[in-house]
Amino acid sequence: MRTQSTGRTPTTARVLDELFAGARLVDLSRTLEEGMPTYPTHAKYFQNRWLSMGDVARMNQLVLGEHTGTHVDSPCHFPVEGPHAGVGVEELPLTALTGRCATVTPDPPPAPDEMVGPGPLLDWEAHHGPLLAGDVVLMNFQWGATRWGLHEAGFAHLREWPGIARETAELLRERDVRAVGTDCVSLDSGDGGRGELPAHFVLLTAGVLIIENLAHLDLLPPLCFFLAFPLRIAHGTGSPLRAVAVLDGARA
Repeated sequence: MRTQSTGRTPTTARVLDELFAGARLVDLSRTLEEGMPTYPTHAKYFQNRWLSMGDVARMNQLVLGEHTGTHVDSPCHFPVEGPHAGVGVEELPLTALTGRCATVTPDPPPAPDEMVGPGPLLDWEAHHGPLLAGDVVLMNFQWGATRWGLHEAGFAHLREWPGIARETAELLRERDVRAVGTDCVSLDSGDGGRGELPAHFVLLTAGVLIIENLAHLDLLPPLCFFLAFPLRIAHGTGSPLRAVAVLDGARA
Protein backbone atom coordinates (compact mmCIF):
# COMPACT_ATOMS: atom_id res chain seq x y z
CA MET A 1 0.00 0.00 0.00
CA ARG A 2 1.36 3.43 -0.92
CA THR A 3 1.53 6.02 1.79
CA GLN A 4 0.95 9.71 1.22
CA SER A 5 3.96 11.98 1.74
CA THR A 6 3.76 14.15 4.85
CA GLY A 7 6.40 16.57 3.60
CA ARG A 8 8.69 15.63 6.49
CA THR A 9 12.29 14.79 5.61
CA PRO A 10 13.23 11.24 6.70
CA THR A 11 15.58 11.17 9.68
CA THR A 12 18.50 9.60 7.83
CA ALA A 13 18.28 12.09 4.98
CA ARG A 14 18.04 15.01 7.42
CA VAL A 15 21.07 13.86 9.44
CA LEU A 16 23.18 13.29 6.34
CA ASP A 17 22.15 16.65 4.89
CA GLU A 18 23.21 18.40 8.10
CA LEU A 19 26.48 16.49 8.29
CA PHE A 20 27.48 17.28 4.72
CA ALA A 21 26.41 20.91 5.09
CA GLY A 22 28.93 21.27 7.93
CA ALA A 23 31.70 19.21 6.29
CA ARG A 24 34.50 19.99 3.89
CA LEU A 25 34.79 17.67 0.90
CA VAL A 26 38.19 16.99 -0.64
CA ASP A 27 38.29 15.58 -4.17
CA LEU A 28 40.91 12.82 -4.29
CA SER A 29 40.45 12.05 -7.99
CA ARG A 30 42.62 12.87 -10.97
CA THR A 31 41.07 14.71 -13.91
CA LEU A 32 40.52 12.44 -16.90
CA GLU A 33 42.34 14.12 -19.78
CA GLU A 34 44.40 13.11 -22.76
CA GLY A 35 48.08 12.57 -22.07
CA MET A 36 47.55 11.60 -18.43
CA PRO A 37 49.89 8.94 -17.02
CA THR A 38 48.69 5.33 -17.19
CA TYR A 39 50.42 2.14 -16.17
CA PRO A 40 52.87 1.35 -19.01
CA THR A 41 51.04 -1.78 -20.20
CA HIS A 42 47.50 -0.37 -19.78
CA ALA A 43 45.18 1.31 -22.26
CA LYS A 44 45.56 5.05 -22.79
CA TYR A 45 42.83 7.67 -22.46
CA PHE A 46 41.29 9.43 -25.47
CA GLN A 47 38.42 11.92 -25.68
CA ASN A 48 37.01 12.26 -29.18
CA ARG A 49 34.55 14.96 -30.18
CA TRP A 50 31.44 13.18 -31.45
CA LEU A 51 29.51 14.86 -34.22
CA SER A 52 26.13 13.51 -35.16
CA MET A 53 24.30 14.73 -38.23
CA GLY A 54 21.09 16.50 -37.31
CA ASP A 55 21.76 16.53 -33.54
CA VAL A 56 22.51 19.91 -31.97
CA ALA A 57 23.69 18.38 -28.70
CA ARG A 58 27.39 18.39 -27.90
CA MET A 59 28.99 15.13 -26.81
CA ASN A 60 32.27 13.25 -26.68
CA GLN A 61 33.29 9.64 -27.07
CA LEU A 62 35.59 8.38 -24.30
CA VAL A 63 38.11 5.61 -24.94
CA LEU A 64 39.72 4.39 -21.74
CA GLY A 65 40.78 1.37 -19.75
CA GLU A 66 39.19 0.14 -16.54
CA HIS A 67 42.33 1.21 -14.68
CA THR A 68 42.49 4.78 -15.98
CA GLY A 69 43.19 7.66 -13.62
CA THR A 70 42.03 7.29 -10.04
CA HIS A 71 40.60 3.78 -10.00
CA VAL A 72 39.87 0.65 -7.99
CA ASP A 73 41.19 -2.86 -8.62
CA SER A 74 38.64 -5.62 -8.11
CA PRO A 75 39.85 -9.14 -7.12
CA CYS A 76 39.38 -10.51 -10.65
CA HIS A 77 42.09 -8.09 -11.83
CA PHE A 78 44.62 -10.74 -10.72
CA PRO A 79 44.48 -14.56 -10.89
CA VAL A 80 43.85 -14.95 -7.17
CA GLU A 81 42.47 -18.01 -5.41
CA GLY A 82 39.87 -18.41 -2.70
CA PRO A 83 36.35 -17.06 -2.06
CA HIS A 84 37.05 -13.71 -3.73
CA ALA A 85 38.47 -15.14 -6.94
CA GLY A 86 36.67 -13.87 -10.00
CA VAL A 87 34.78 -11.10 -8.19
CA GLY A 88 34.14 -8.34 -10.72
CA VAL A 89 33.62 -4.68 -9.96
CA GLU A 90 29.88 -4.95 -10.64
CA GLU A 91 29.59 -7.41 -7.73
CA LEU A 92 31.05 -5.04 -5.15
CA PRO A 93 28.53 -3.74 -2.61
CA LEU A 94 27.80 -0.02 -2.53
CA THR A 95 29.62 0.15 0.82
CA ALA A 96 32.80 -1.43 -0.58
CA LEU A 97 34.61 1.93 -0.66
CA THR A 98 32.94 3.86 2.14
CA GLY A 99 34.12 4.08 5.71
CA ARG A 100 36.55 5.48 8.21
CA CYS A 101 39.76 6.53 6.50
CA ALA A 102 43.30 6.42 7.88
CA THR A 103 45.92 8.41 5.96
CA VAL A 104 49.46 7.19 6.57
CA THR A 105 52.34 9.46 5.50
CA PRO A 106 55.81 7.88 5.80
CA ASP A 107 58.47 10.28 7.08
CA PRO A 108 60.81 10.66 5.31
CA PRO A 109 59.06 9.94 1.99
CA PRO A 110 60.05 6.59 0.48
CA ALA A 111 62.87 6.35 -2.04
CA PRO A 112 62.30 5.33 -5.68
CA ASP A 113 61.30 1.67 -5.99
CA GLU A 114 61.27 1.33 -2.20
CA MET A 115 59.06 -1.40 -0.74
CA VAL A 116 57.74 0.31 2.38
CA GLY A 117 57.66 -1.93 5.44
CA PRO A 118 55.11 -1.96 8.29
CA GLY A 119 56.91 0.78 10.26
CA PRO A 120 54.76 3.73 9.12
CA LEU A 121 51.56 1.79 9.84
CA LEU A 122 52.74 0.86 13.33
CA ASP A 123 53.80 4.46 13.98
CA TRP A 124 50.36 5.65 12.86
CA GLU A 125 48.69 3.20 15.25
CA ALA A 126 50.95 4.33 18.10
CA HIS A 127 49.72 7.91 17.65
CA HIS A 128 46.10 7.41 16.59
CA GLY A 129 45.01 4.02 17.90
CA PRO A 130 44.65 0.68 16.12
CA LEU A 131 43.42 0.33 12.60
CA LEU A 132 39.89 -1.07 12.65
CA ALA A 133 38.22 -3.74 10.56
CA GLY A 134 36.58 -2.04 7.60
CA ASP A 135 38.95 0.94 7.52
CA VAL A 136 40.12 2.45 4.24
CA VAL A 137 43.88 3.00 4.48
CA LEU A 138 45.52 5.57 2.18
CA MET A 139 49.31 5.51 1.78
CA ASN A 140 50.50 9.04 1.10
CA PHE A 141 53.88 8.42 -0.50
CA GLN A 142 54.03 12.09 -1.62
CA TRP A 143 54.77 10.84 -5.12
CA GLY A 144 51.97 12.01 -7.36
CA ALA A 145 51.95 15.50 -5.85
CA THR A 146 55.22 16.38 -7.59
CA ARG A 147 55.39 13.92 -10.50
CA TRP A 148 51.91 13.88 -12.05
CA GLY A 149 51.75 15.65 -15.41
CA LEU A 150 50.56 15.34 -18.99
CA HIS A 151 52.43 13.70 -21.86
CA GLU A 152 56.21 13.66 -21.32
CA ALA A 153 55.87 15.59 -18.06
CA GLY A 154 53.99 12.63 -16.61
CA PHE A 155 56.75 10.12 -17.31
CA ALA A 156 58.25 10.90 -13.89
CA HIS A 157 55.10 9.48 -12.29
CA LEU A 158 55.73 6.19 -14.11
CA ARG A 159 59.36 5.65 -13.13
CA GLU A 160 60.52 3.80 -10.01
CA TRP A 161 57.53 4.63 -7.81
CA PRO A 162 57.43 3.19 -4.26
CA GLY A 163 54.99 0.57 -3.04
CA ILE A 164 54.33 -1.58 0.00
CA ALA A 165 56.28 -4.66 1.04
CA ARG A 166 54.74 -8.09 1.52
CA GLU A 167 54.94 -7.69 5.30
CA THR A 168 52.95 -4.45 5.06
CA ALA A 169 50.29 -6.06 2.88
CA GLU A 170 50.05 -8.96 5.32
CA LEU A 171 49.63 -6.57 8.26
CA LEU A 172 46.82 -4.73 6.44
CA ARG A 173 45.18 -8.06 5.68
CA GLU A 174 45.41 -9.03 9.34
CA ARG A 175 43.77 -5.73 10.32
CA ASP A 176 40.88 -6.69 8.00
CA VAL A 177 40.78 -3.31 6.25
CA ARG A 178 38.41 -2.96 3.31
CA ALA A 179 40.69 -1.07 0.89
CA VAL A 180 44.21 0.29 0.57
CA GLY A 181 45.02 3.30 -1.62
CA THR A 182 48.11 5.04 -2.96
CA ASP A 183 49.01 8.20 -4.84
CA CYS A 184 51.24 6.10 -7.12
CA VAL A 185 50.25 4.31 -10.31
CA SER A 186 50.36 0.98 -8.47
CA LEU A 187 50.40 -0.20 -4.86
CA ASP A 188 53.31 -2.47 -5.80
CA SER A 189 56.58 -0.67 -6.40
CA GLY A 190 57.91 0.28 -9.83
CA ASP A 191 59.95 -2.91 -10.09
CA GLY A 192 56.82 -4.93 -9.30
CA GLY A 193 57.87 -5.64 -5.73
CA ARG A 194 60.94 -7.48 -7.02
CA GLY A 195 58.66 -9.03 -9.61
CA GLU A 196 56.35 -10.71 -7.08
CA LEU A 197 53.56 -8.07 -6.91
CA PRO A 198 52.95 -8.88 -3.23
CA ALA A 199 50.43 -6.09 -2.58
CA HIS A 200 48.07 -7.27 -5.31
CA PHE A 201 48.27 -10.97 -4.55
CA VAL A 202 48.09 -10.65 -0.75
CA LEU A 203 45.30 -8.08 -0.64
CA LEU A 204 43.08 -9.05 -3.56
CA THR A 205 43.16 -12.69 -2.48
CA ALA A 206 41.68 -11.54 0.84
CA GLY A 207 39.07 -9.36 -0.87
CA VAL A 208 40.85 -6.14 0.13
CA LEU A 209 40.40 -3.64 -2.71
CA ILE A 210 43.23 -1.51 -4.10
CA ILE A 211 42.87 2.16 -5.08
CA GLU A 212 45.54 3.78 -7.23
CA ASN A 213 46.43 7.25 -8.60
CA LEU A 214 44.82 9.17 -5.75
CA ALA A 215 45.37 12.93 -5.51
CA HIS A 216 45.55 15.54 -2.74
CA LEU A 217 46.37 13.10 0.05
CA ASP A 218 48.48 15.85 1.60
CA LEU A 219 45.24 17.69 2.45
CA LEU A 220 43.93 14.88 4.65
CA PRO A 221 44.20 14.55 8.43
CA PRO A 222 45.18 11.20 9.96
CA LEU A 223 41.48 10.27 10.27
CA CYS A 224 38.47 11.24 8.18
CA PHE A 225 35.68 9.59 6.19
CA PHE A 226 36.12 8.21 2.66
CA LEU A 227 33.61 7.41 -0.03
CA ALA A 228 33.94 6.41 -3.67
CA PHE A 229 31.79 4.50 -6.11
CA PRO A 230 32.97 2.45 -9.09
CA LEU A 231 31.05 2.20 -12.33
CA ARG A 232 28.87 -0.89 -12.63
CA ILE A 233 30.93 -2.61 -15.34
CA ALA A 234 29.96 -6.21 -16.17
CA HIS A 235 32.91 -8.52 -15.48
CA GLY A 236 34.97 -5.42 -14.71
CA THR A 237 38.48 -5.91 -13.39
CA GLY A 238 38.40 -2.34 -12.11
CA SER A 239 36.78 1.04 -12.59
CA PRO A 240 37.60 4.74 -12.56
CA LEU A 241 36.44 6.43 -9.35
CA ARG A 242 35.34 9.79 -8.07
CA ALA A 243 36.92 9.49 -4.65
CA VAL A 244 36.07 11.97 -1.89
CA ALA A 245 37.25 12.56 1.66
CA VAL A 246 34.81 14.09 4.15
CA LEU A 247 36.51 16.36 6.69
CA ASP A 248 35.37 18.42 9.62
CA GLY A 249 34.23 21.72 8.16
CA ALA A 250 36.10 23.66 10.82
CA ARG A 251 39.45 22.24 9.79
CA ALA A 252 41.80 24.80 8.29
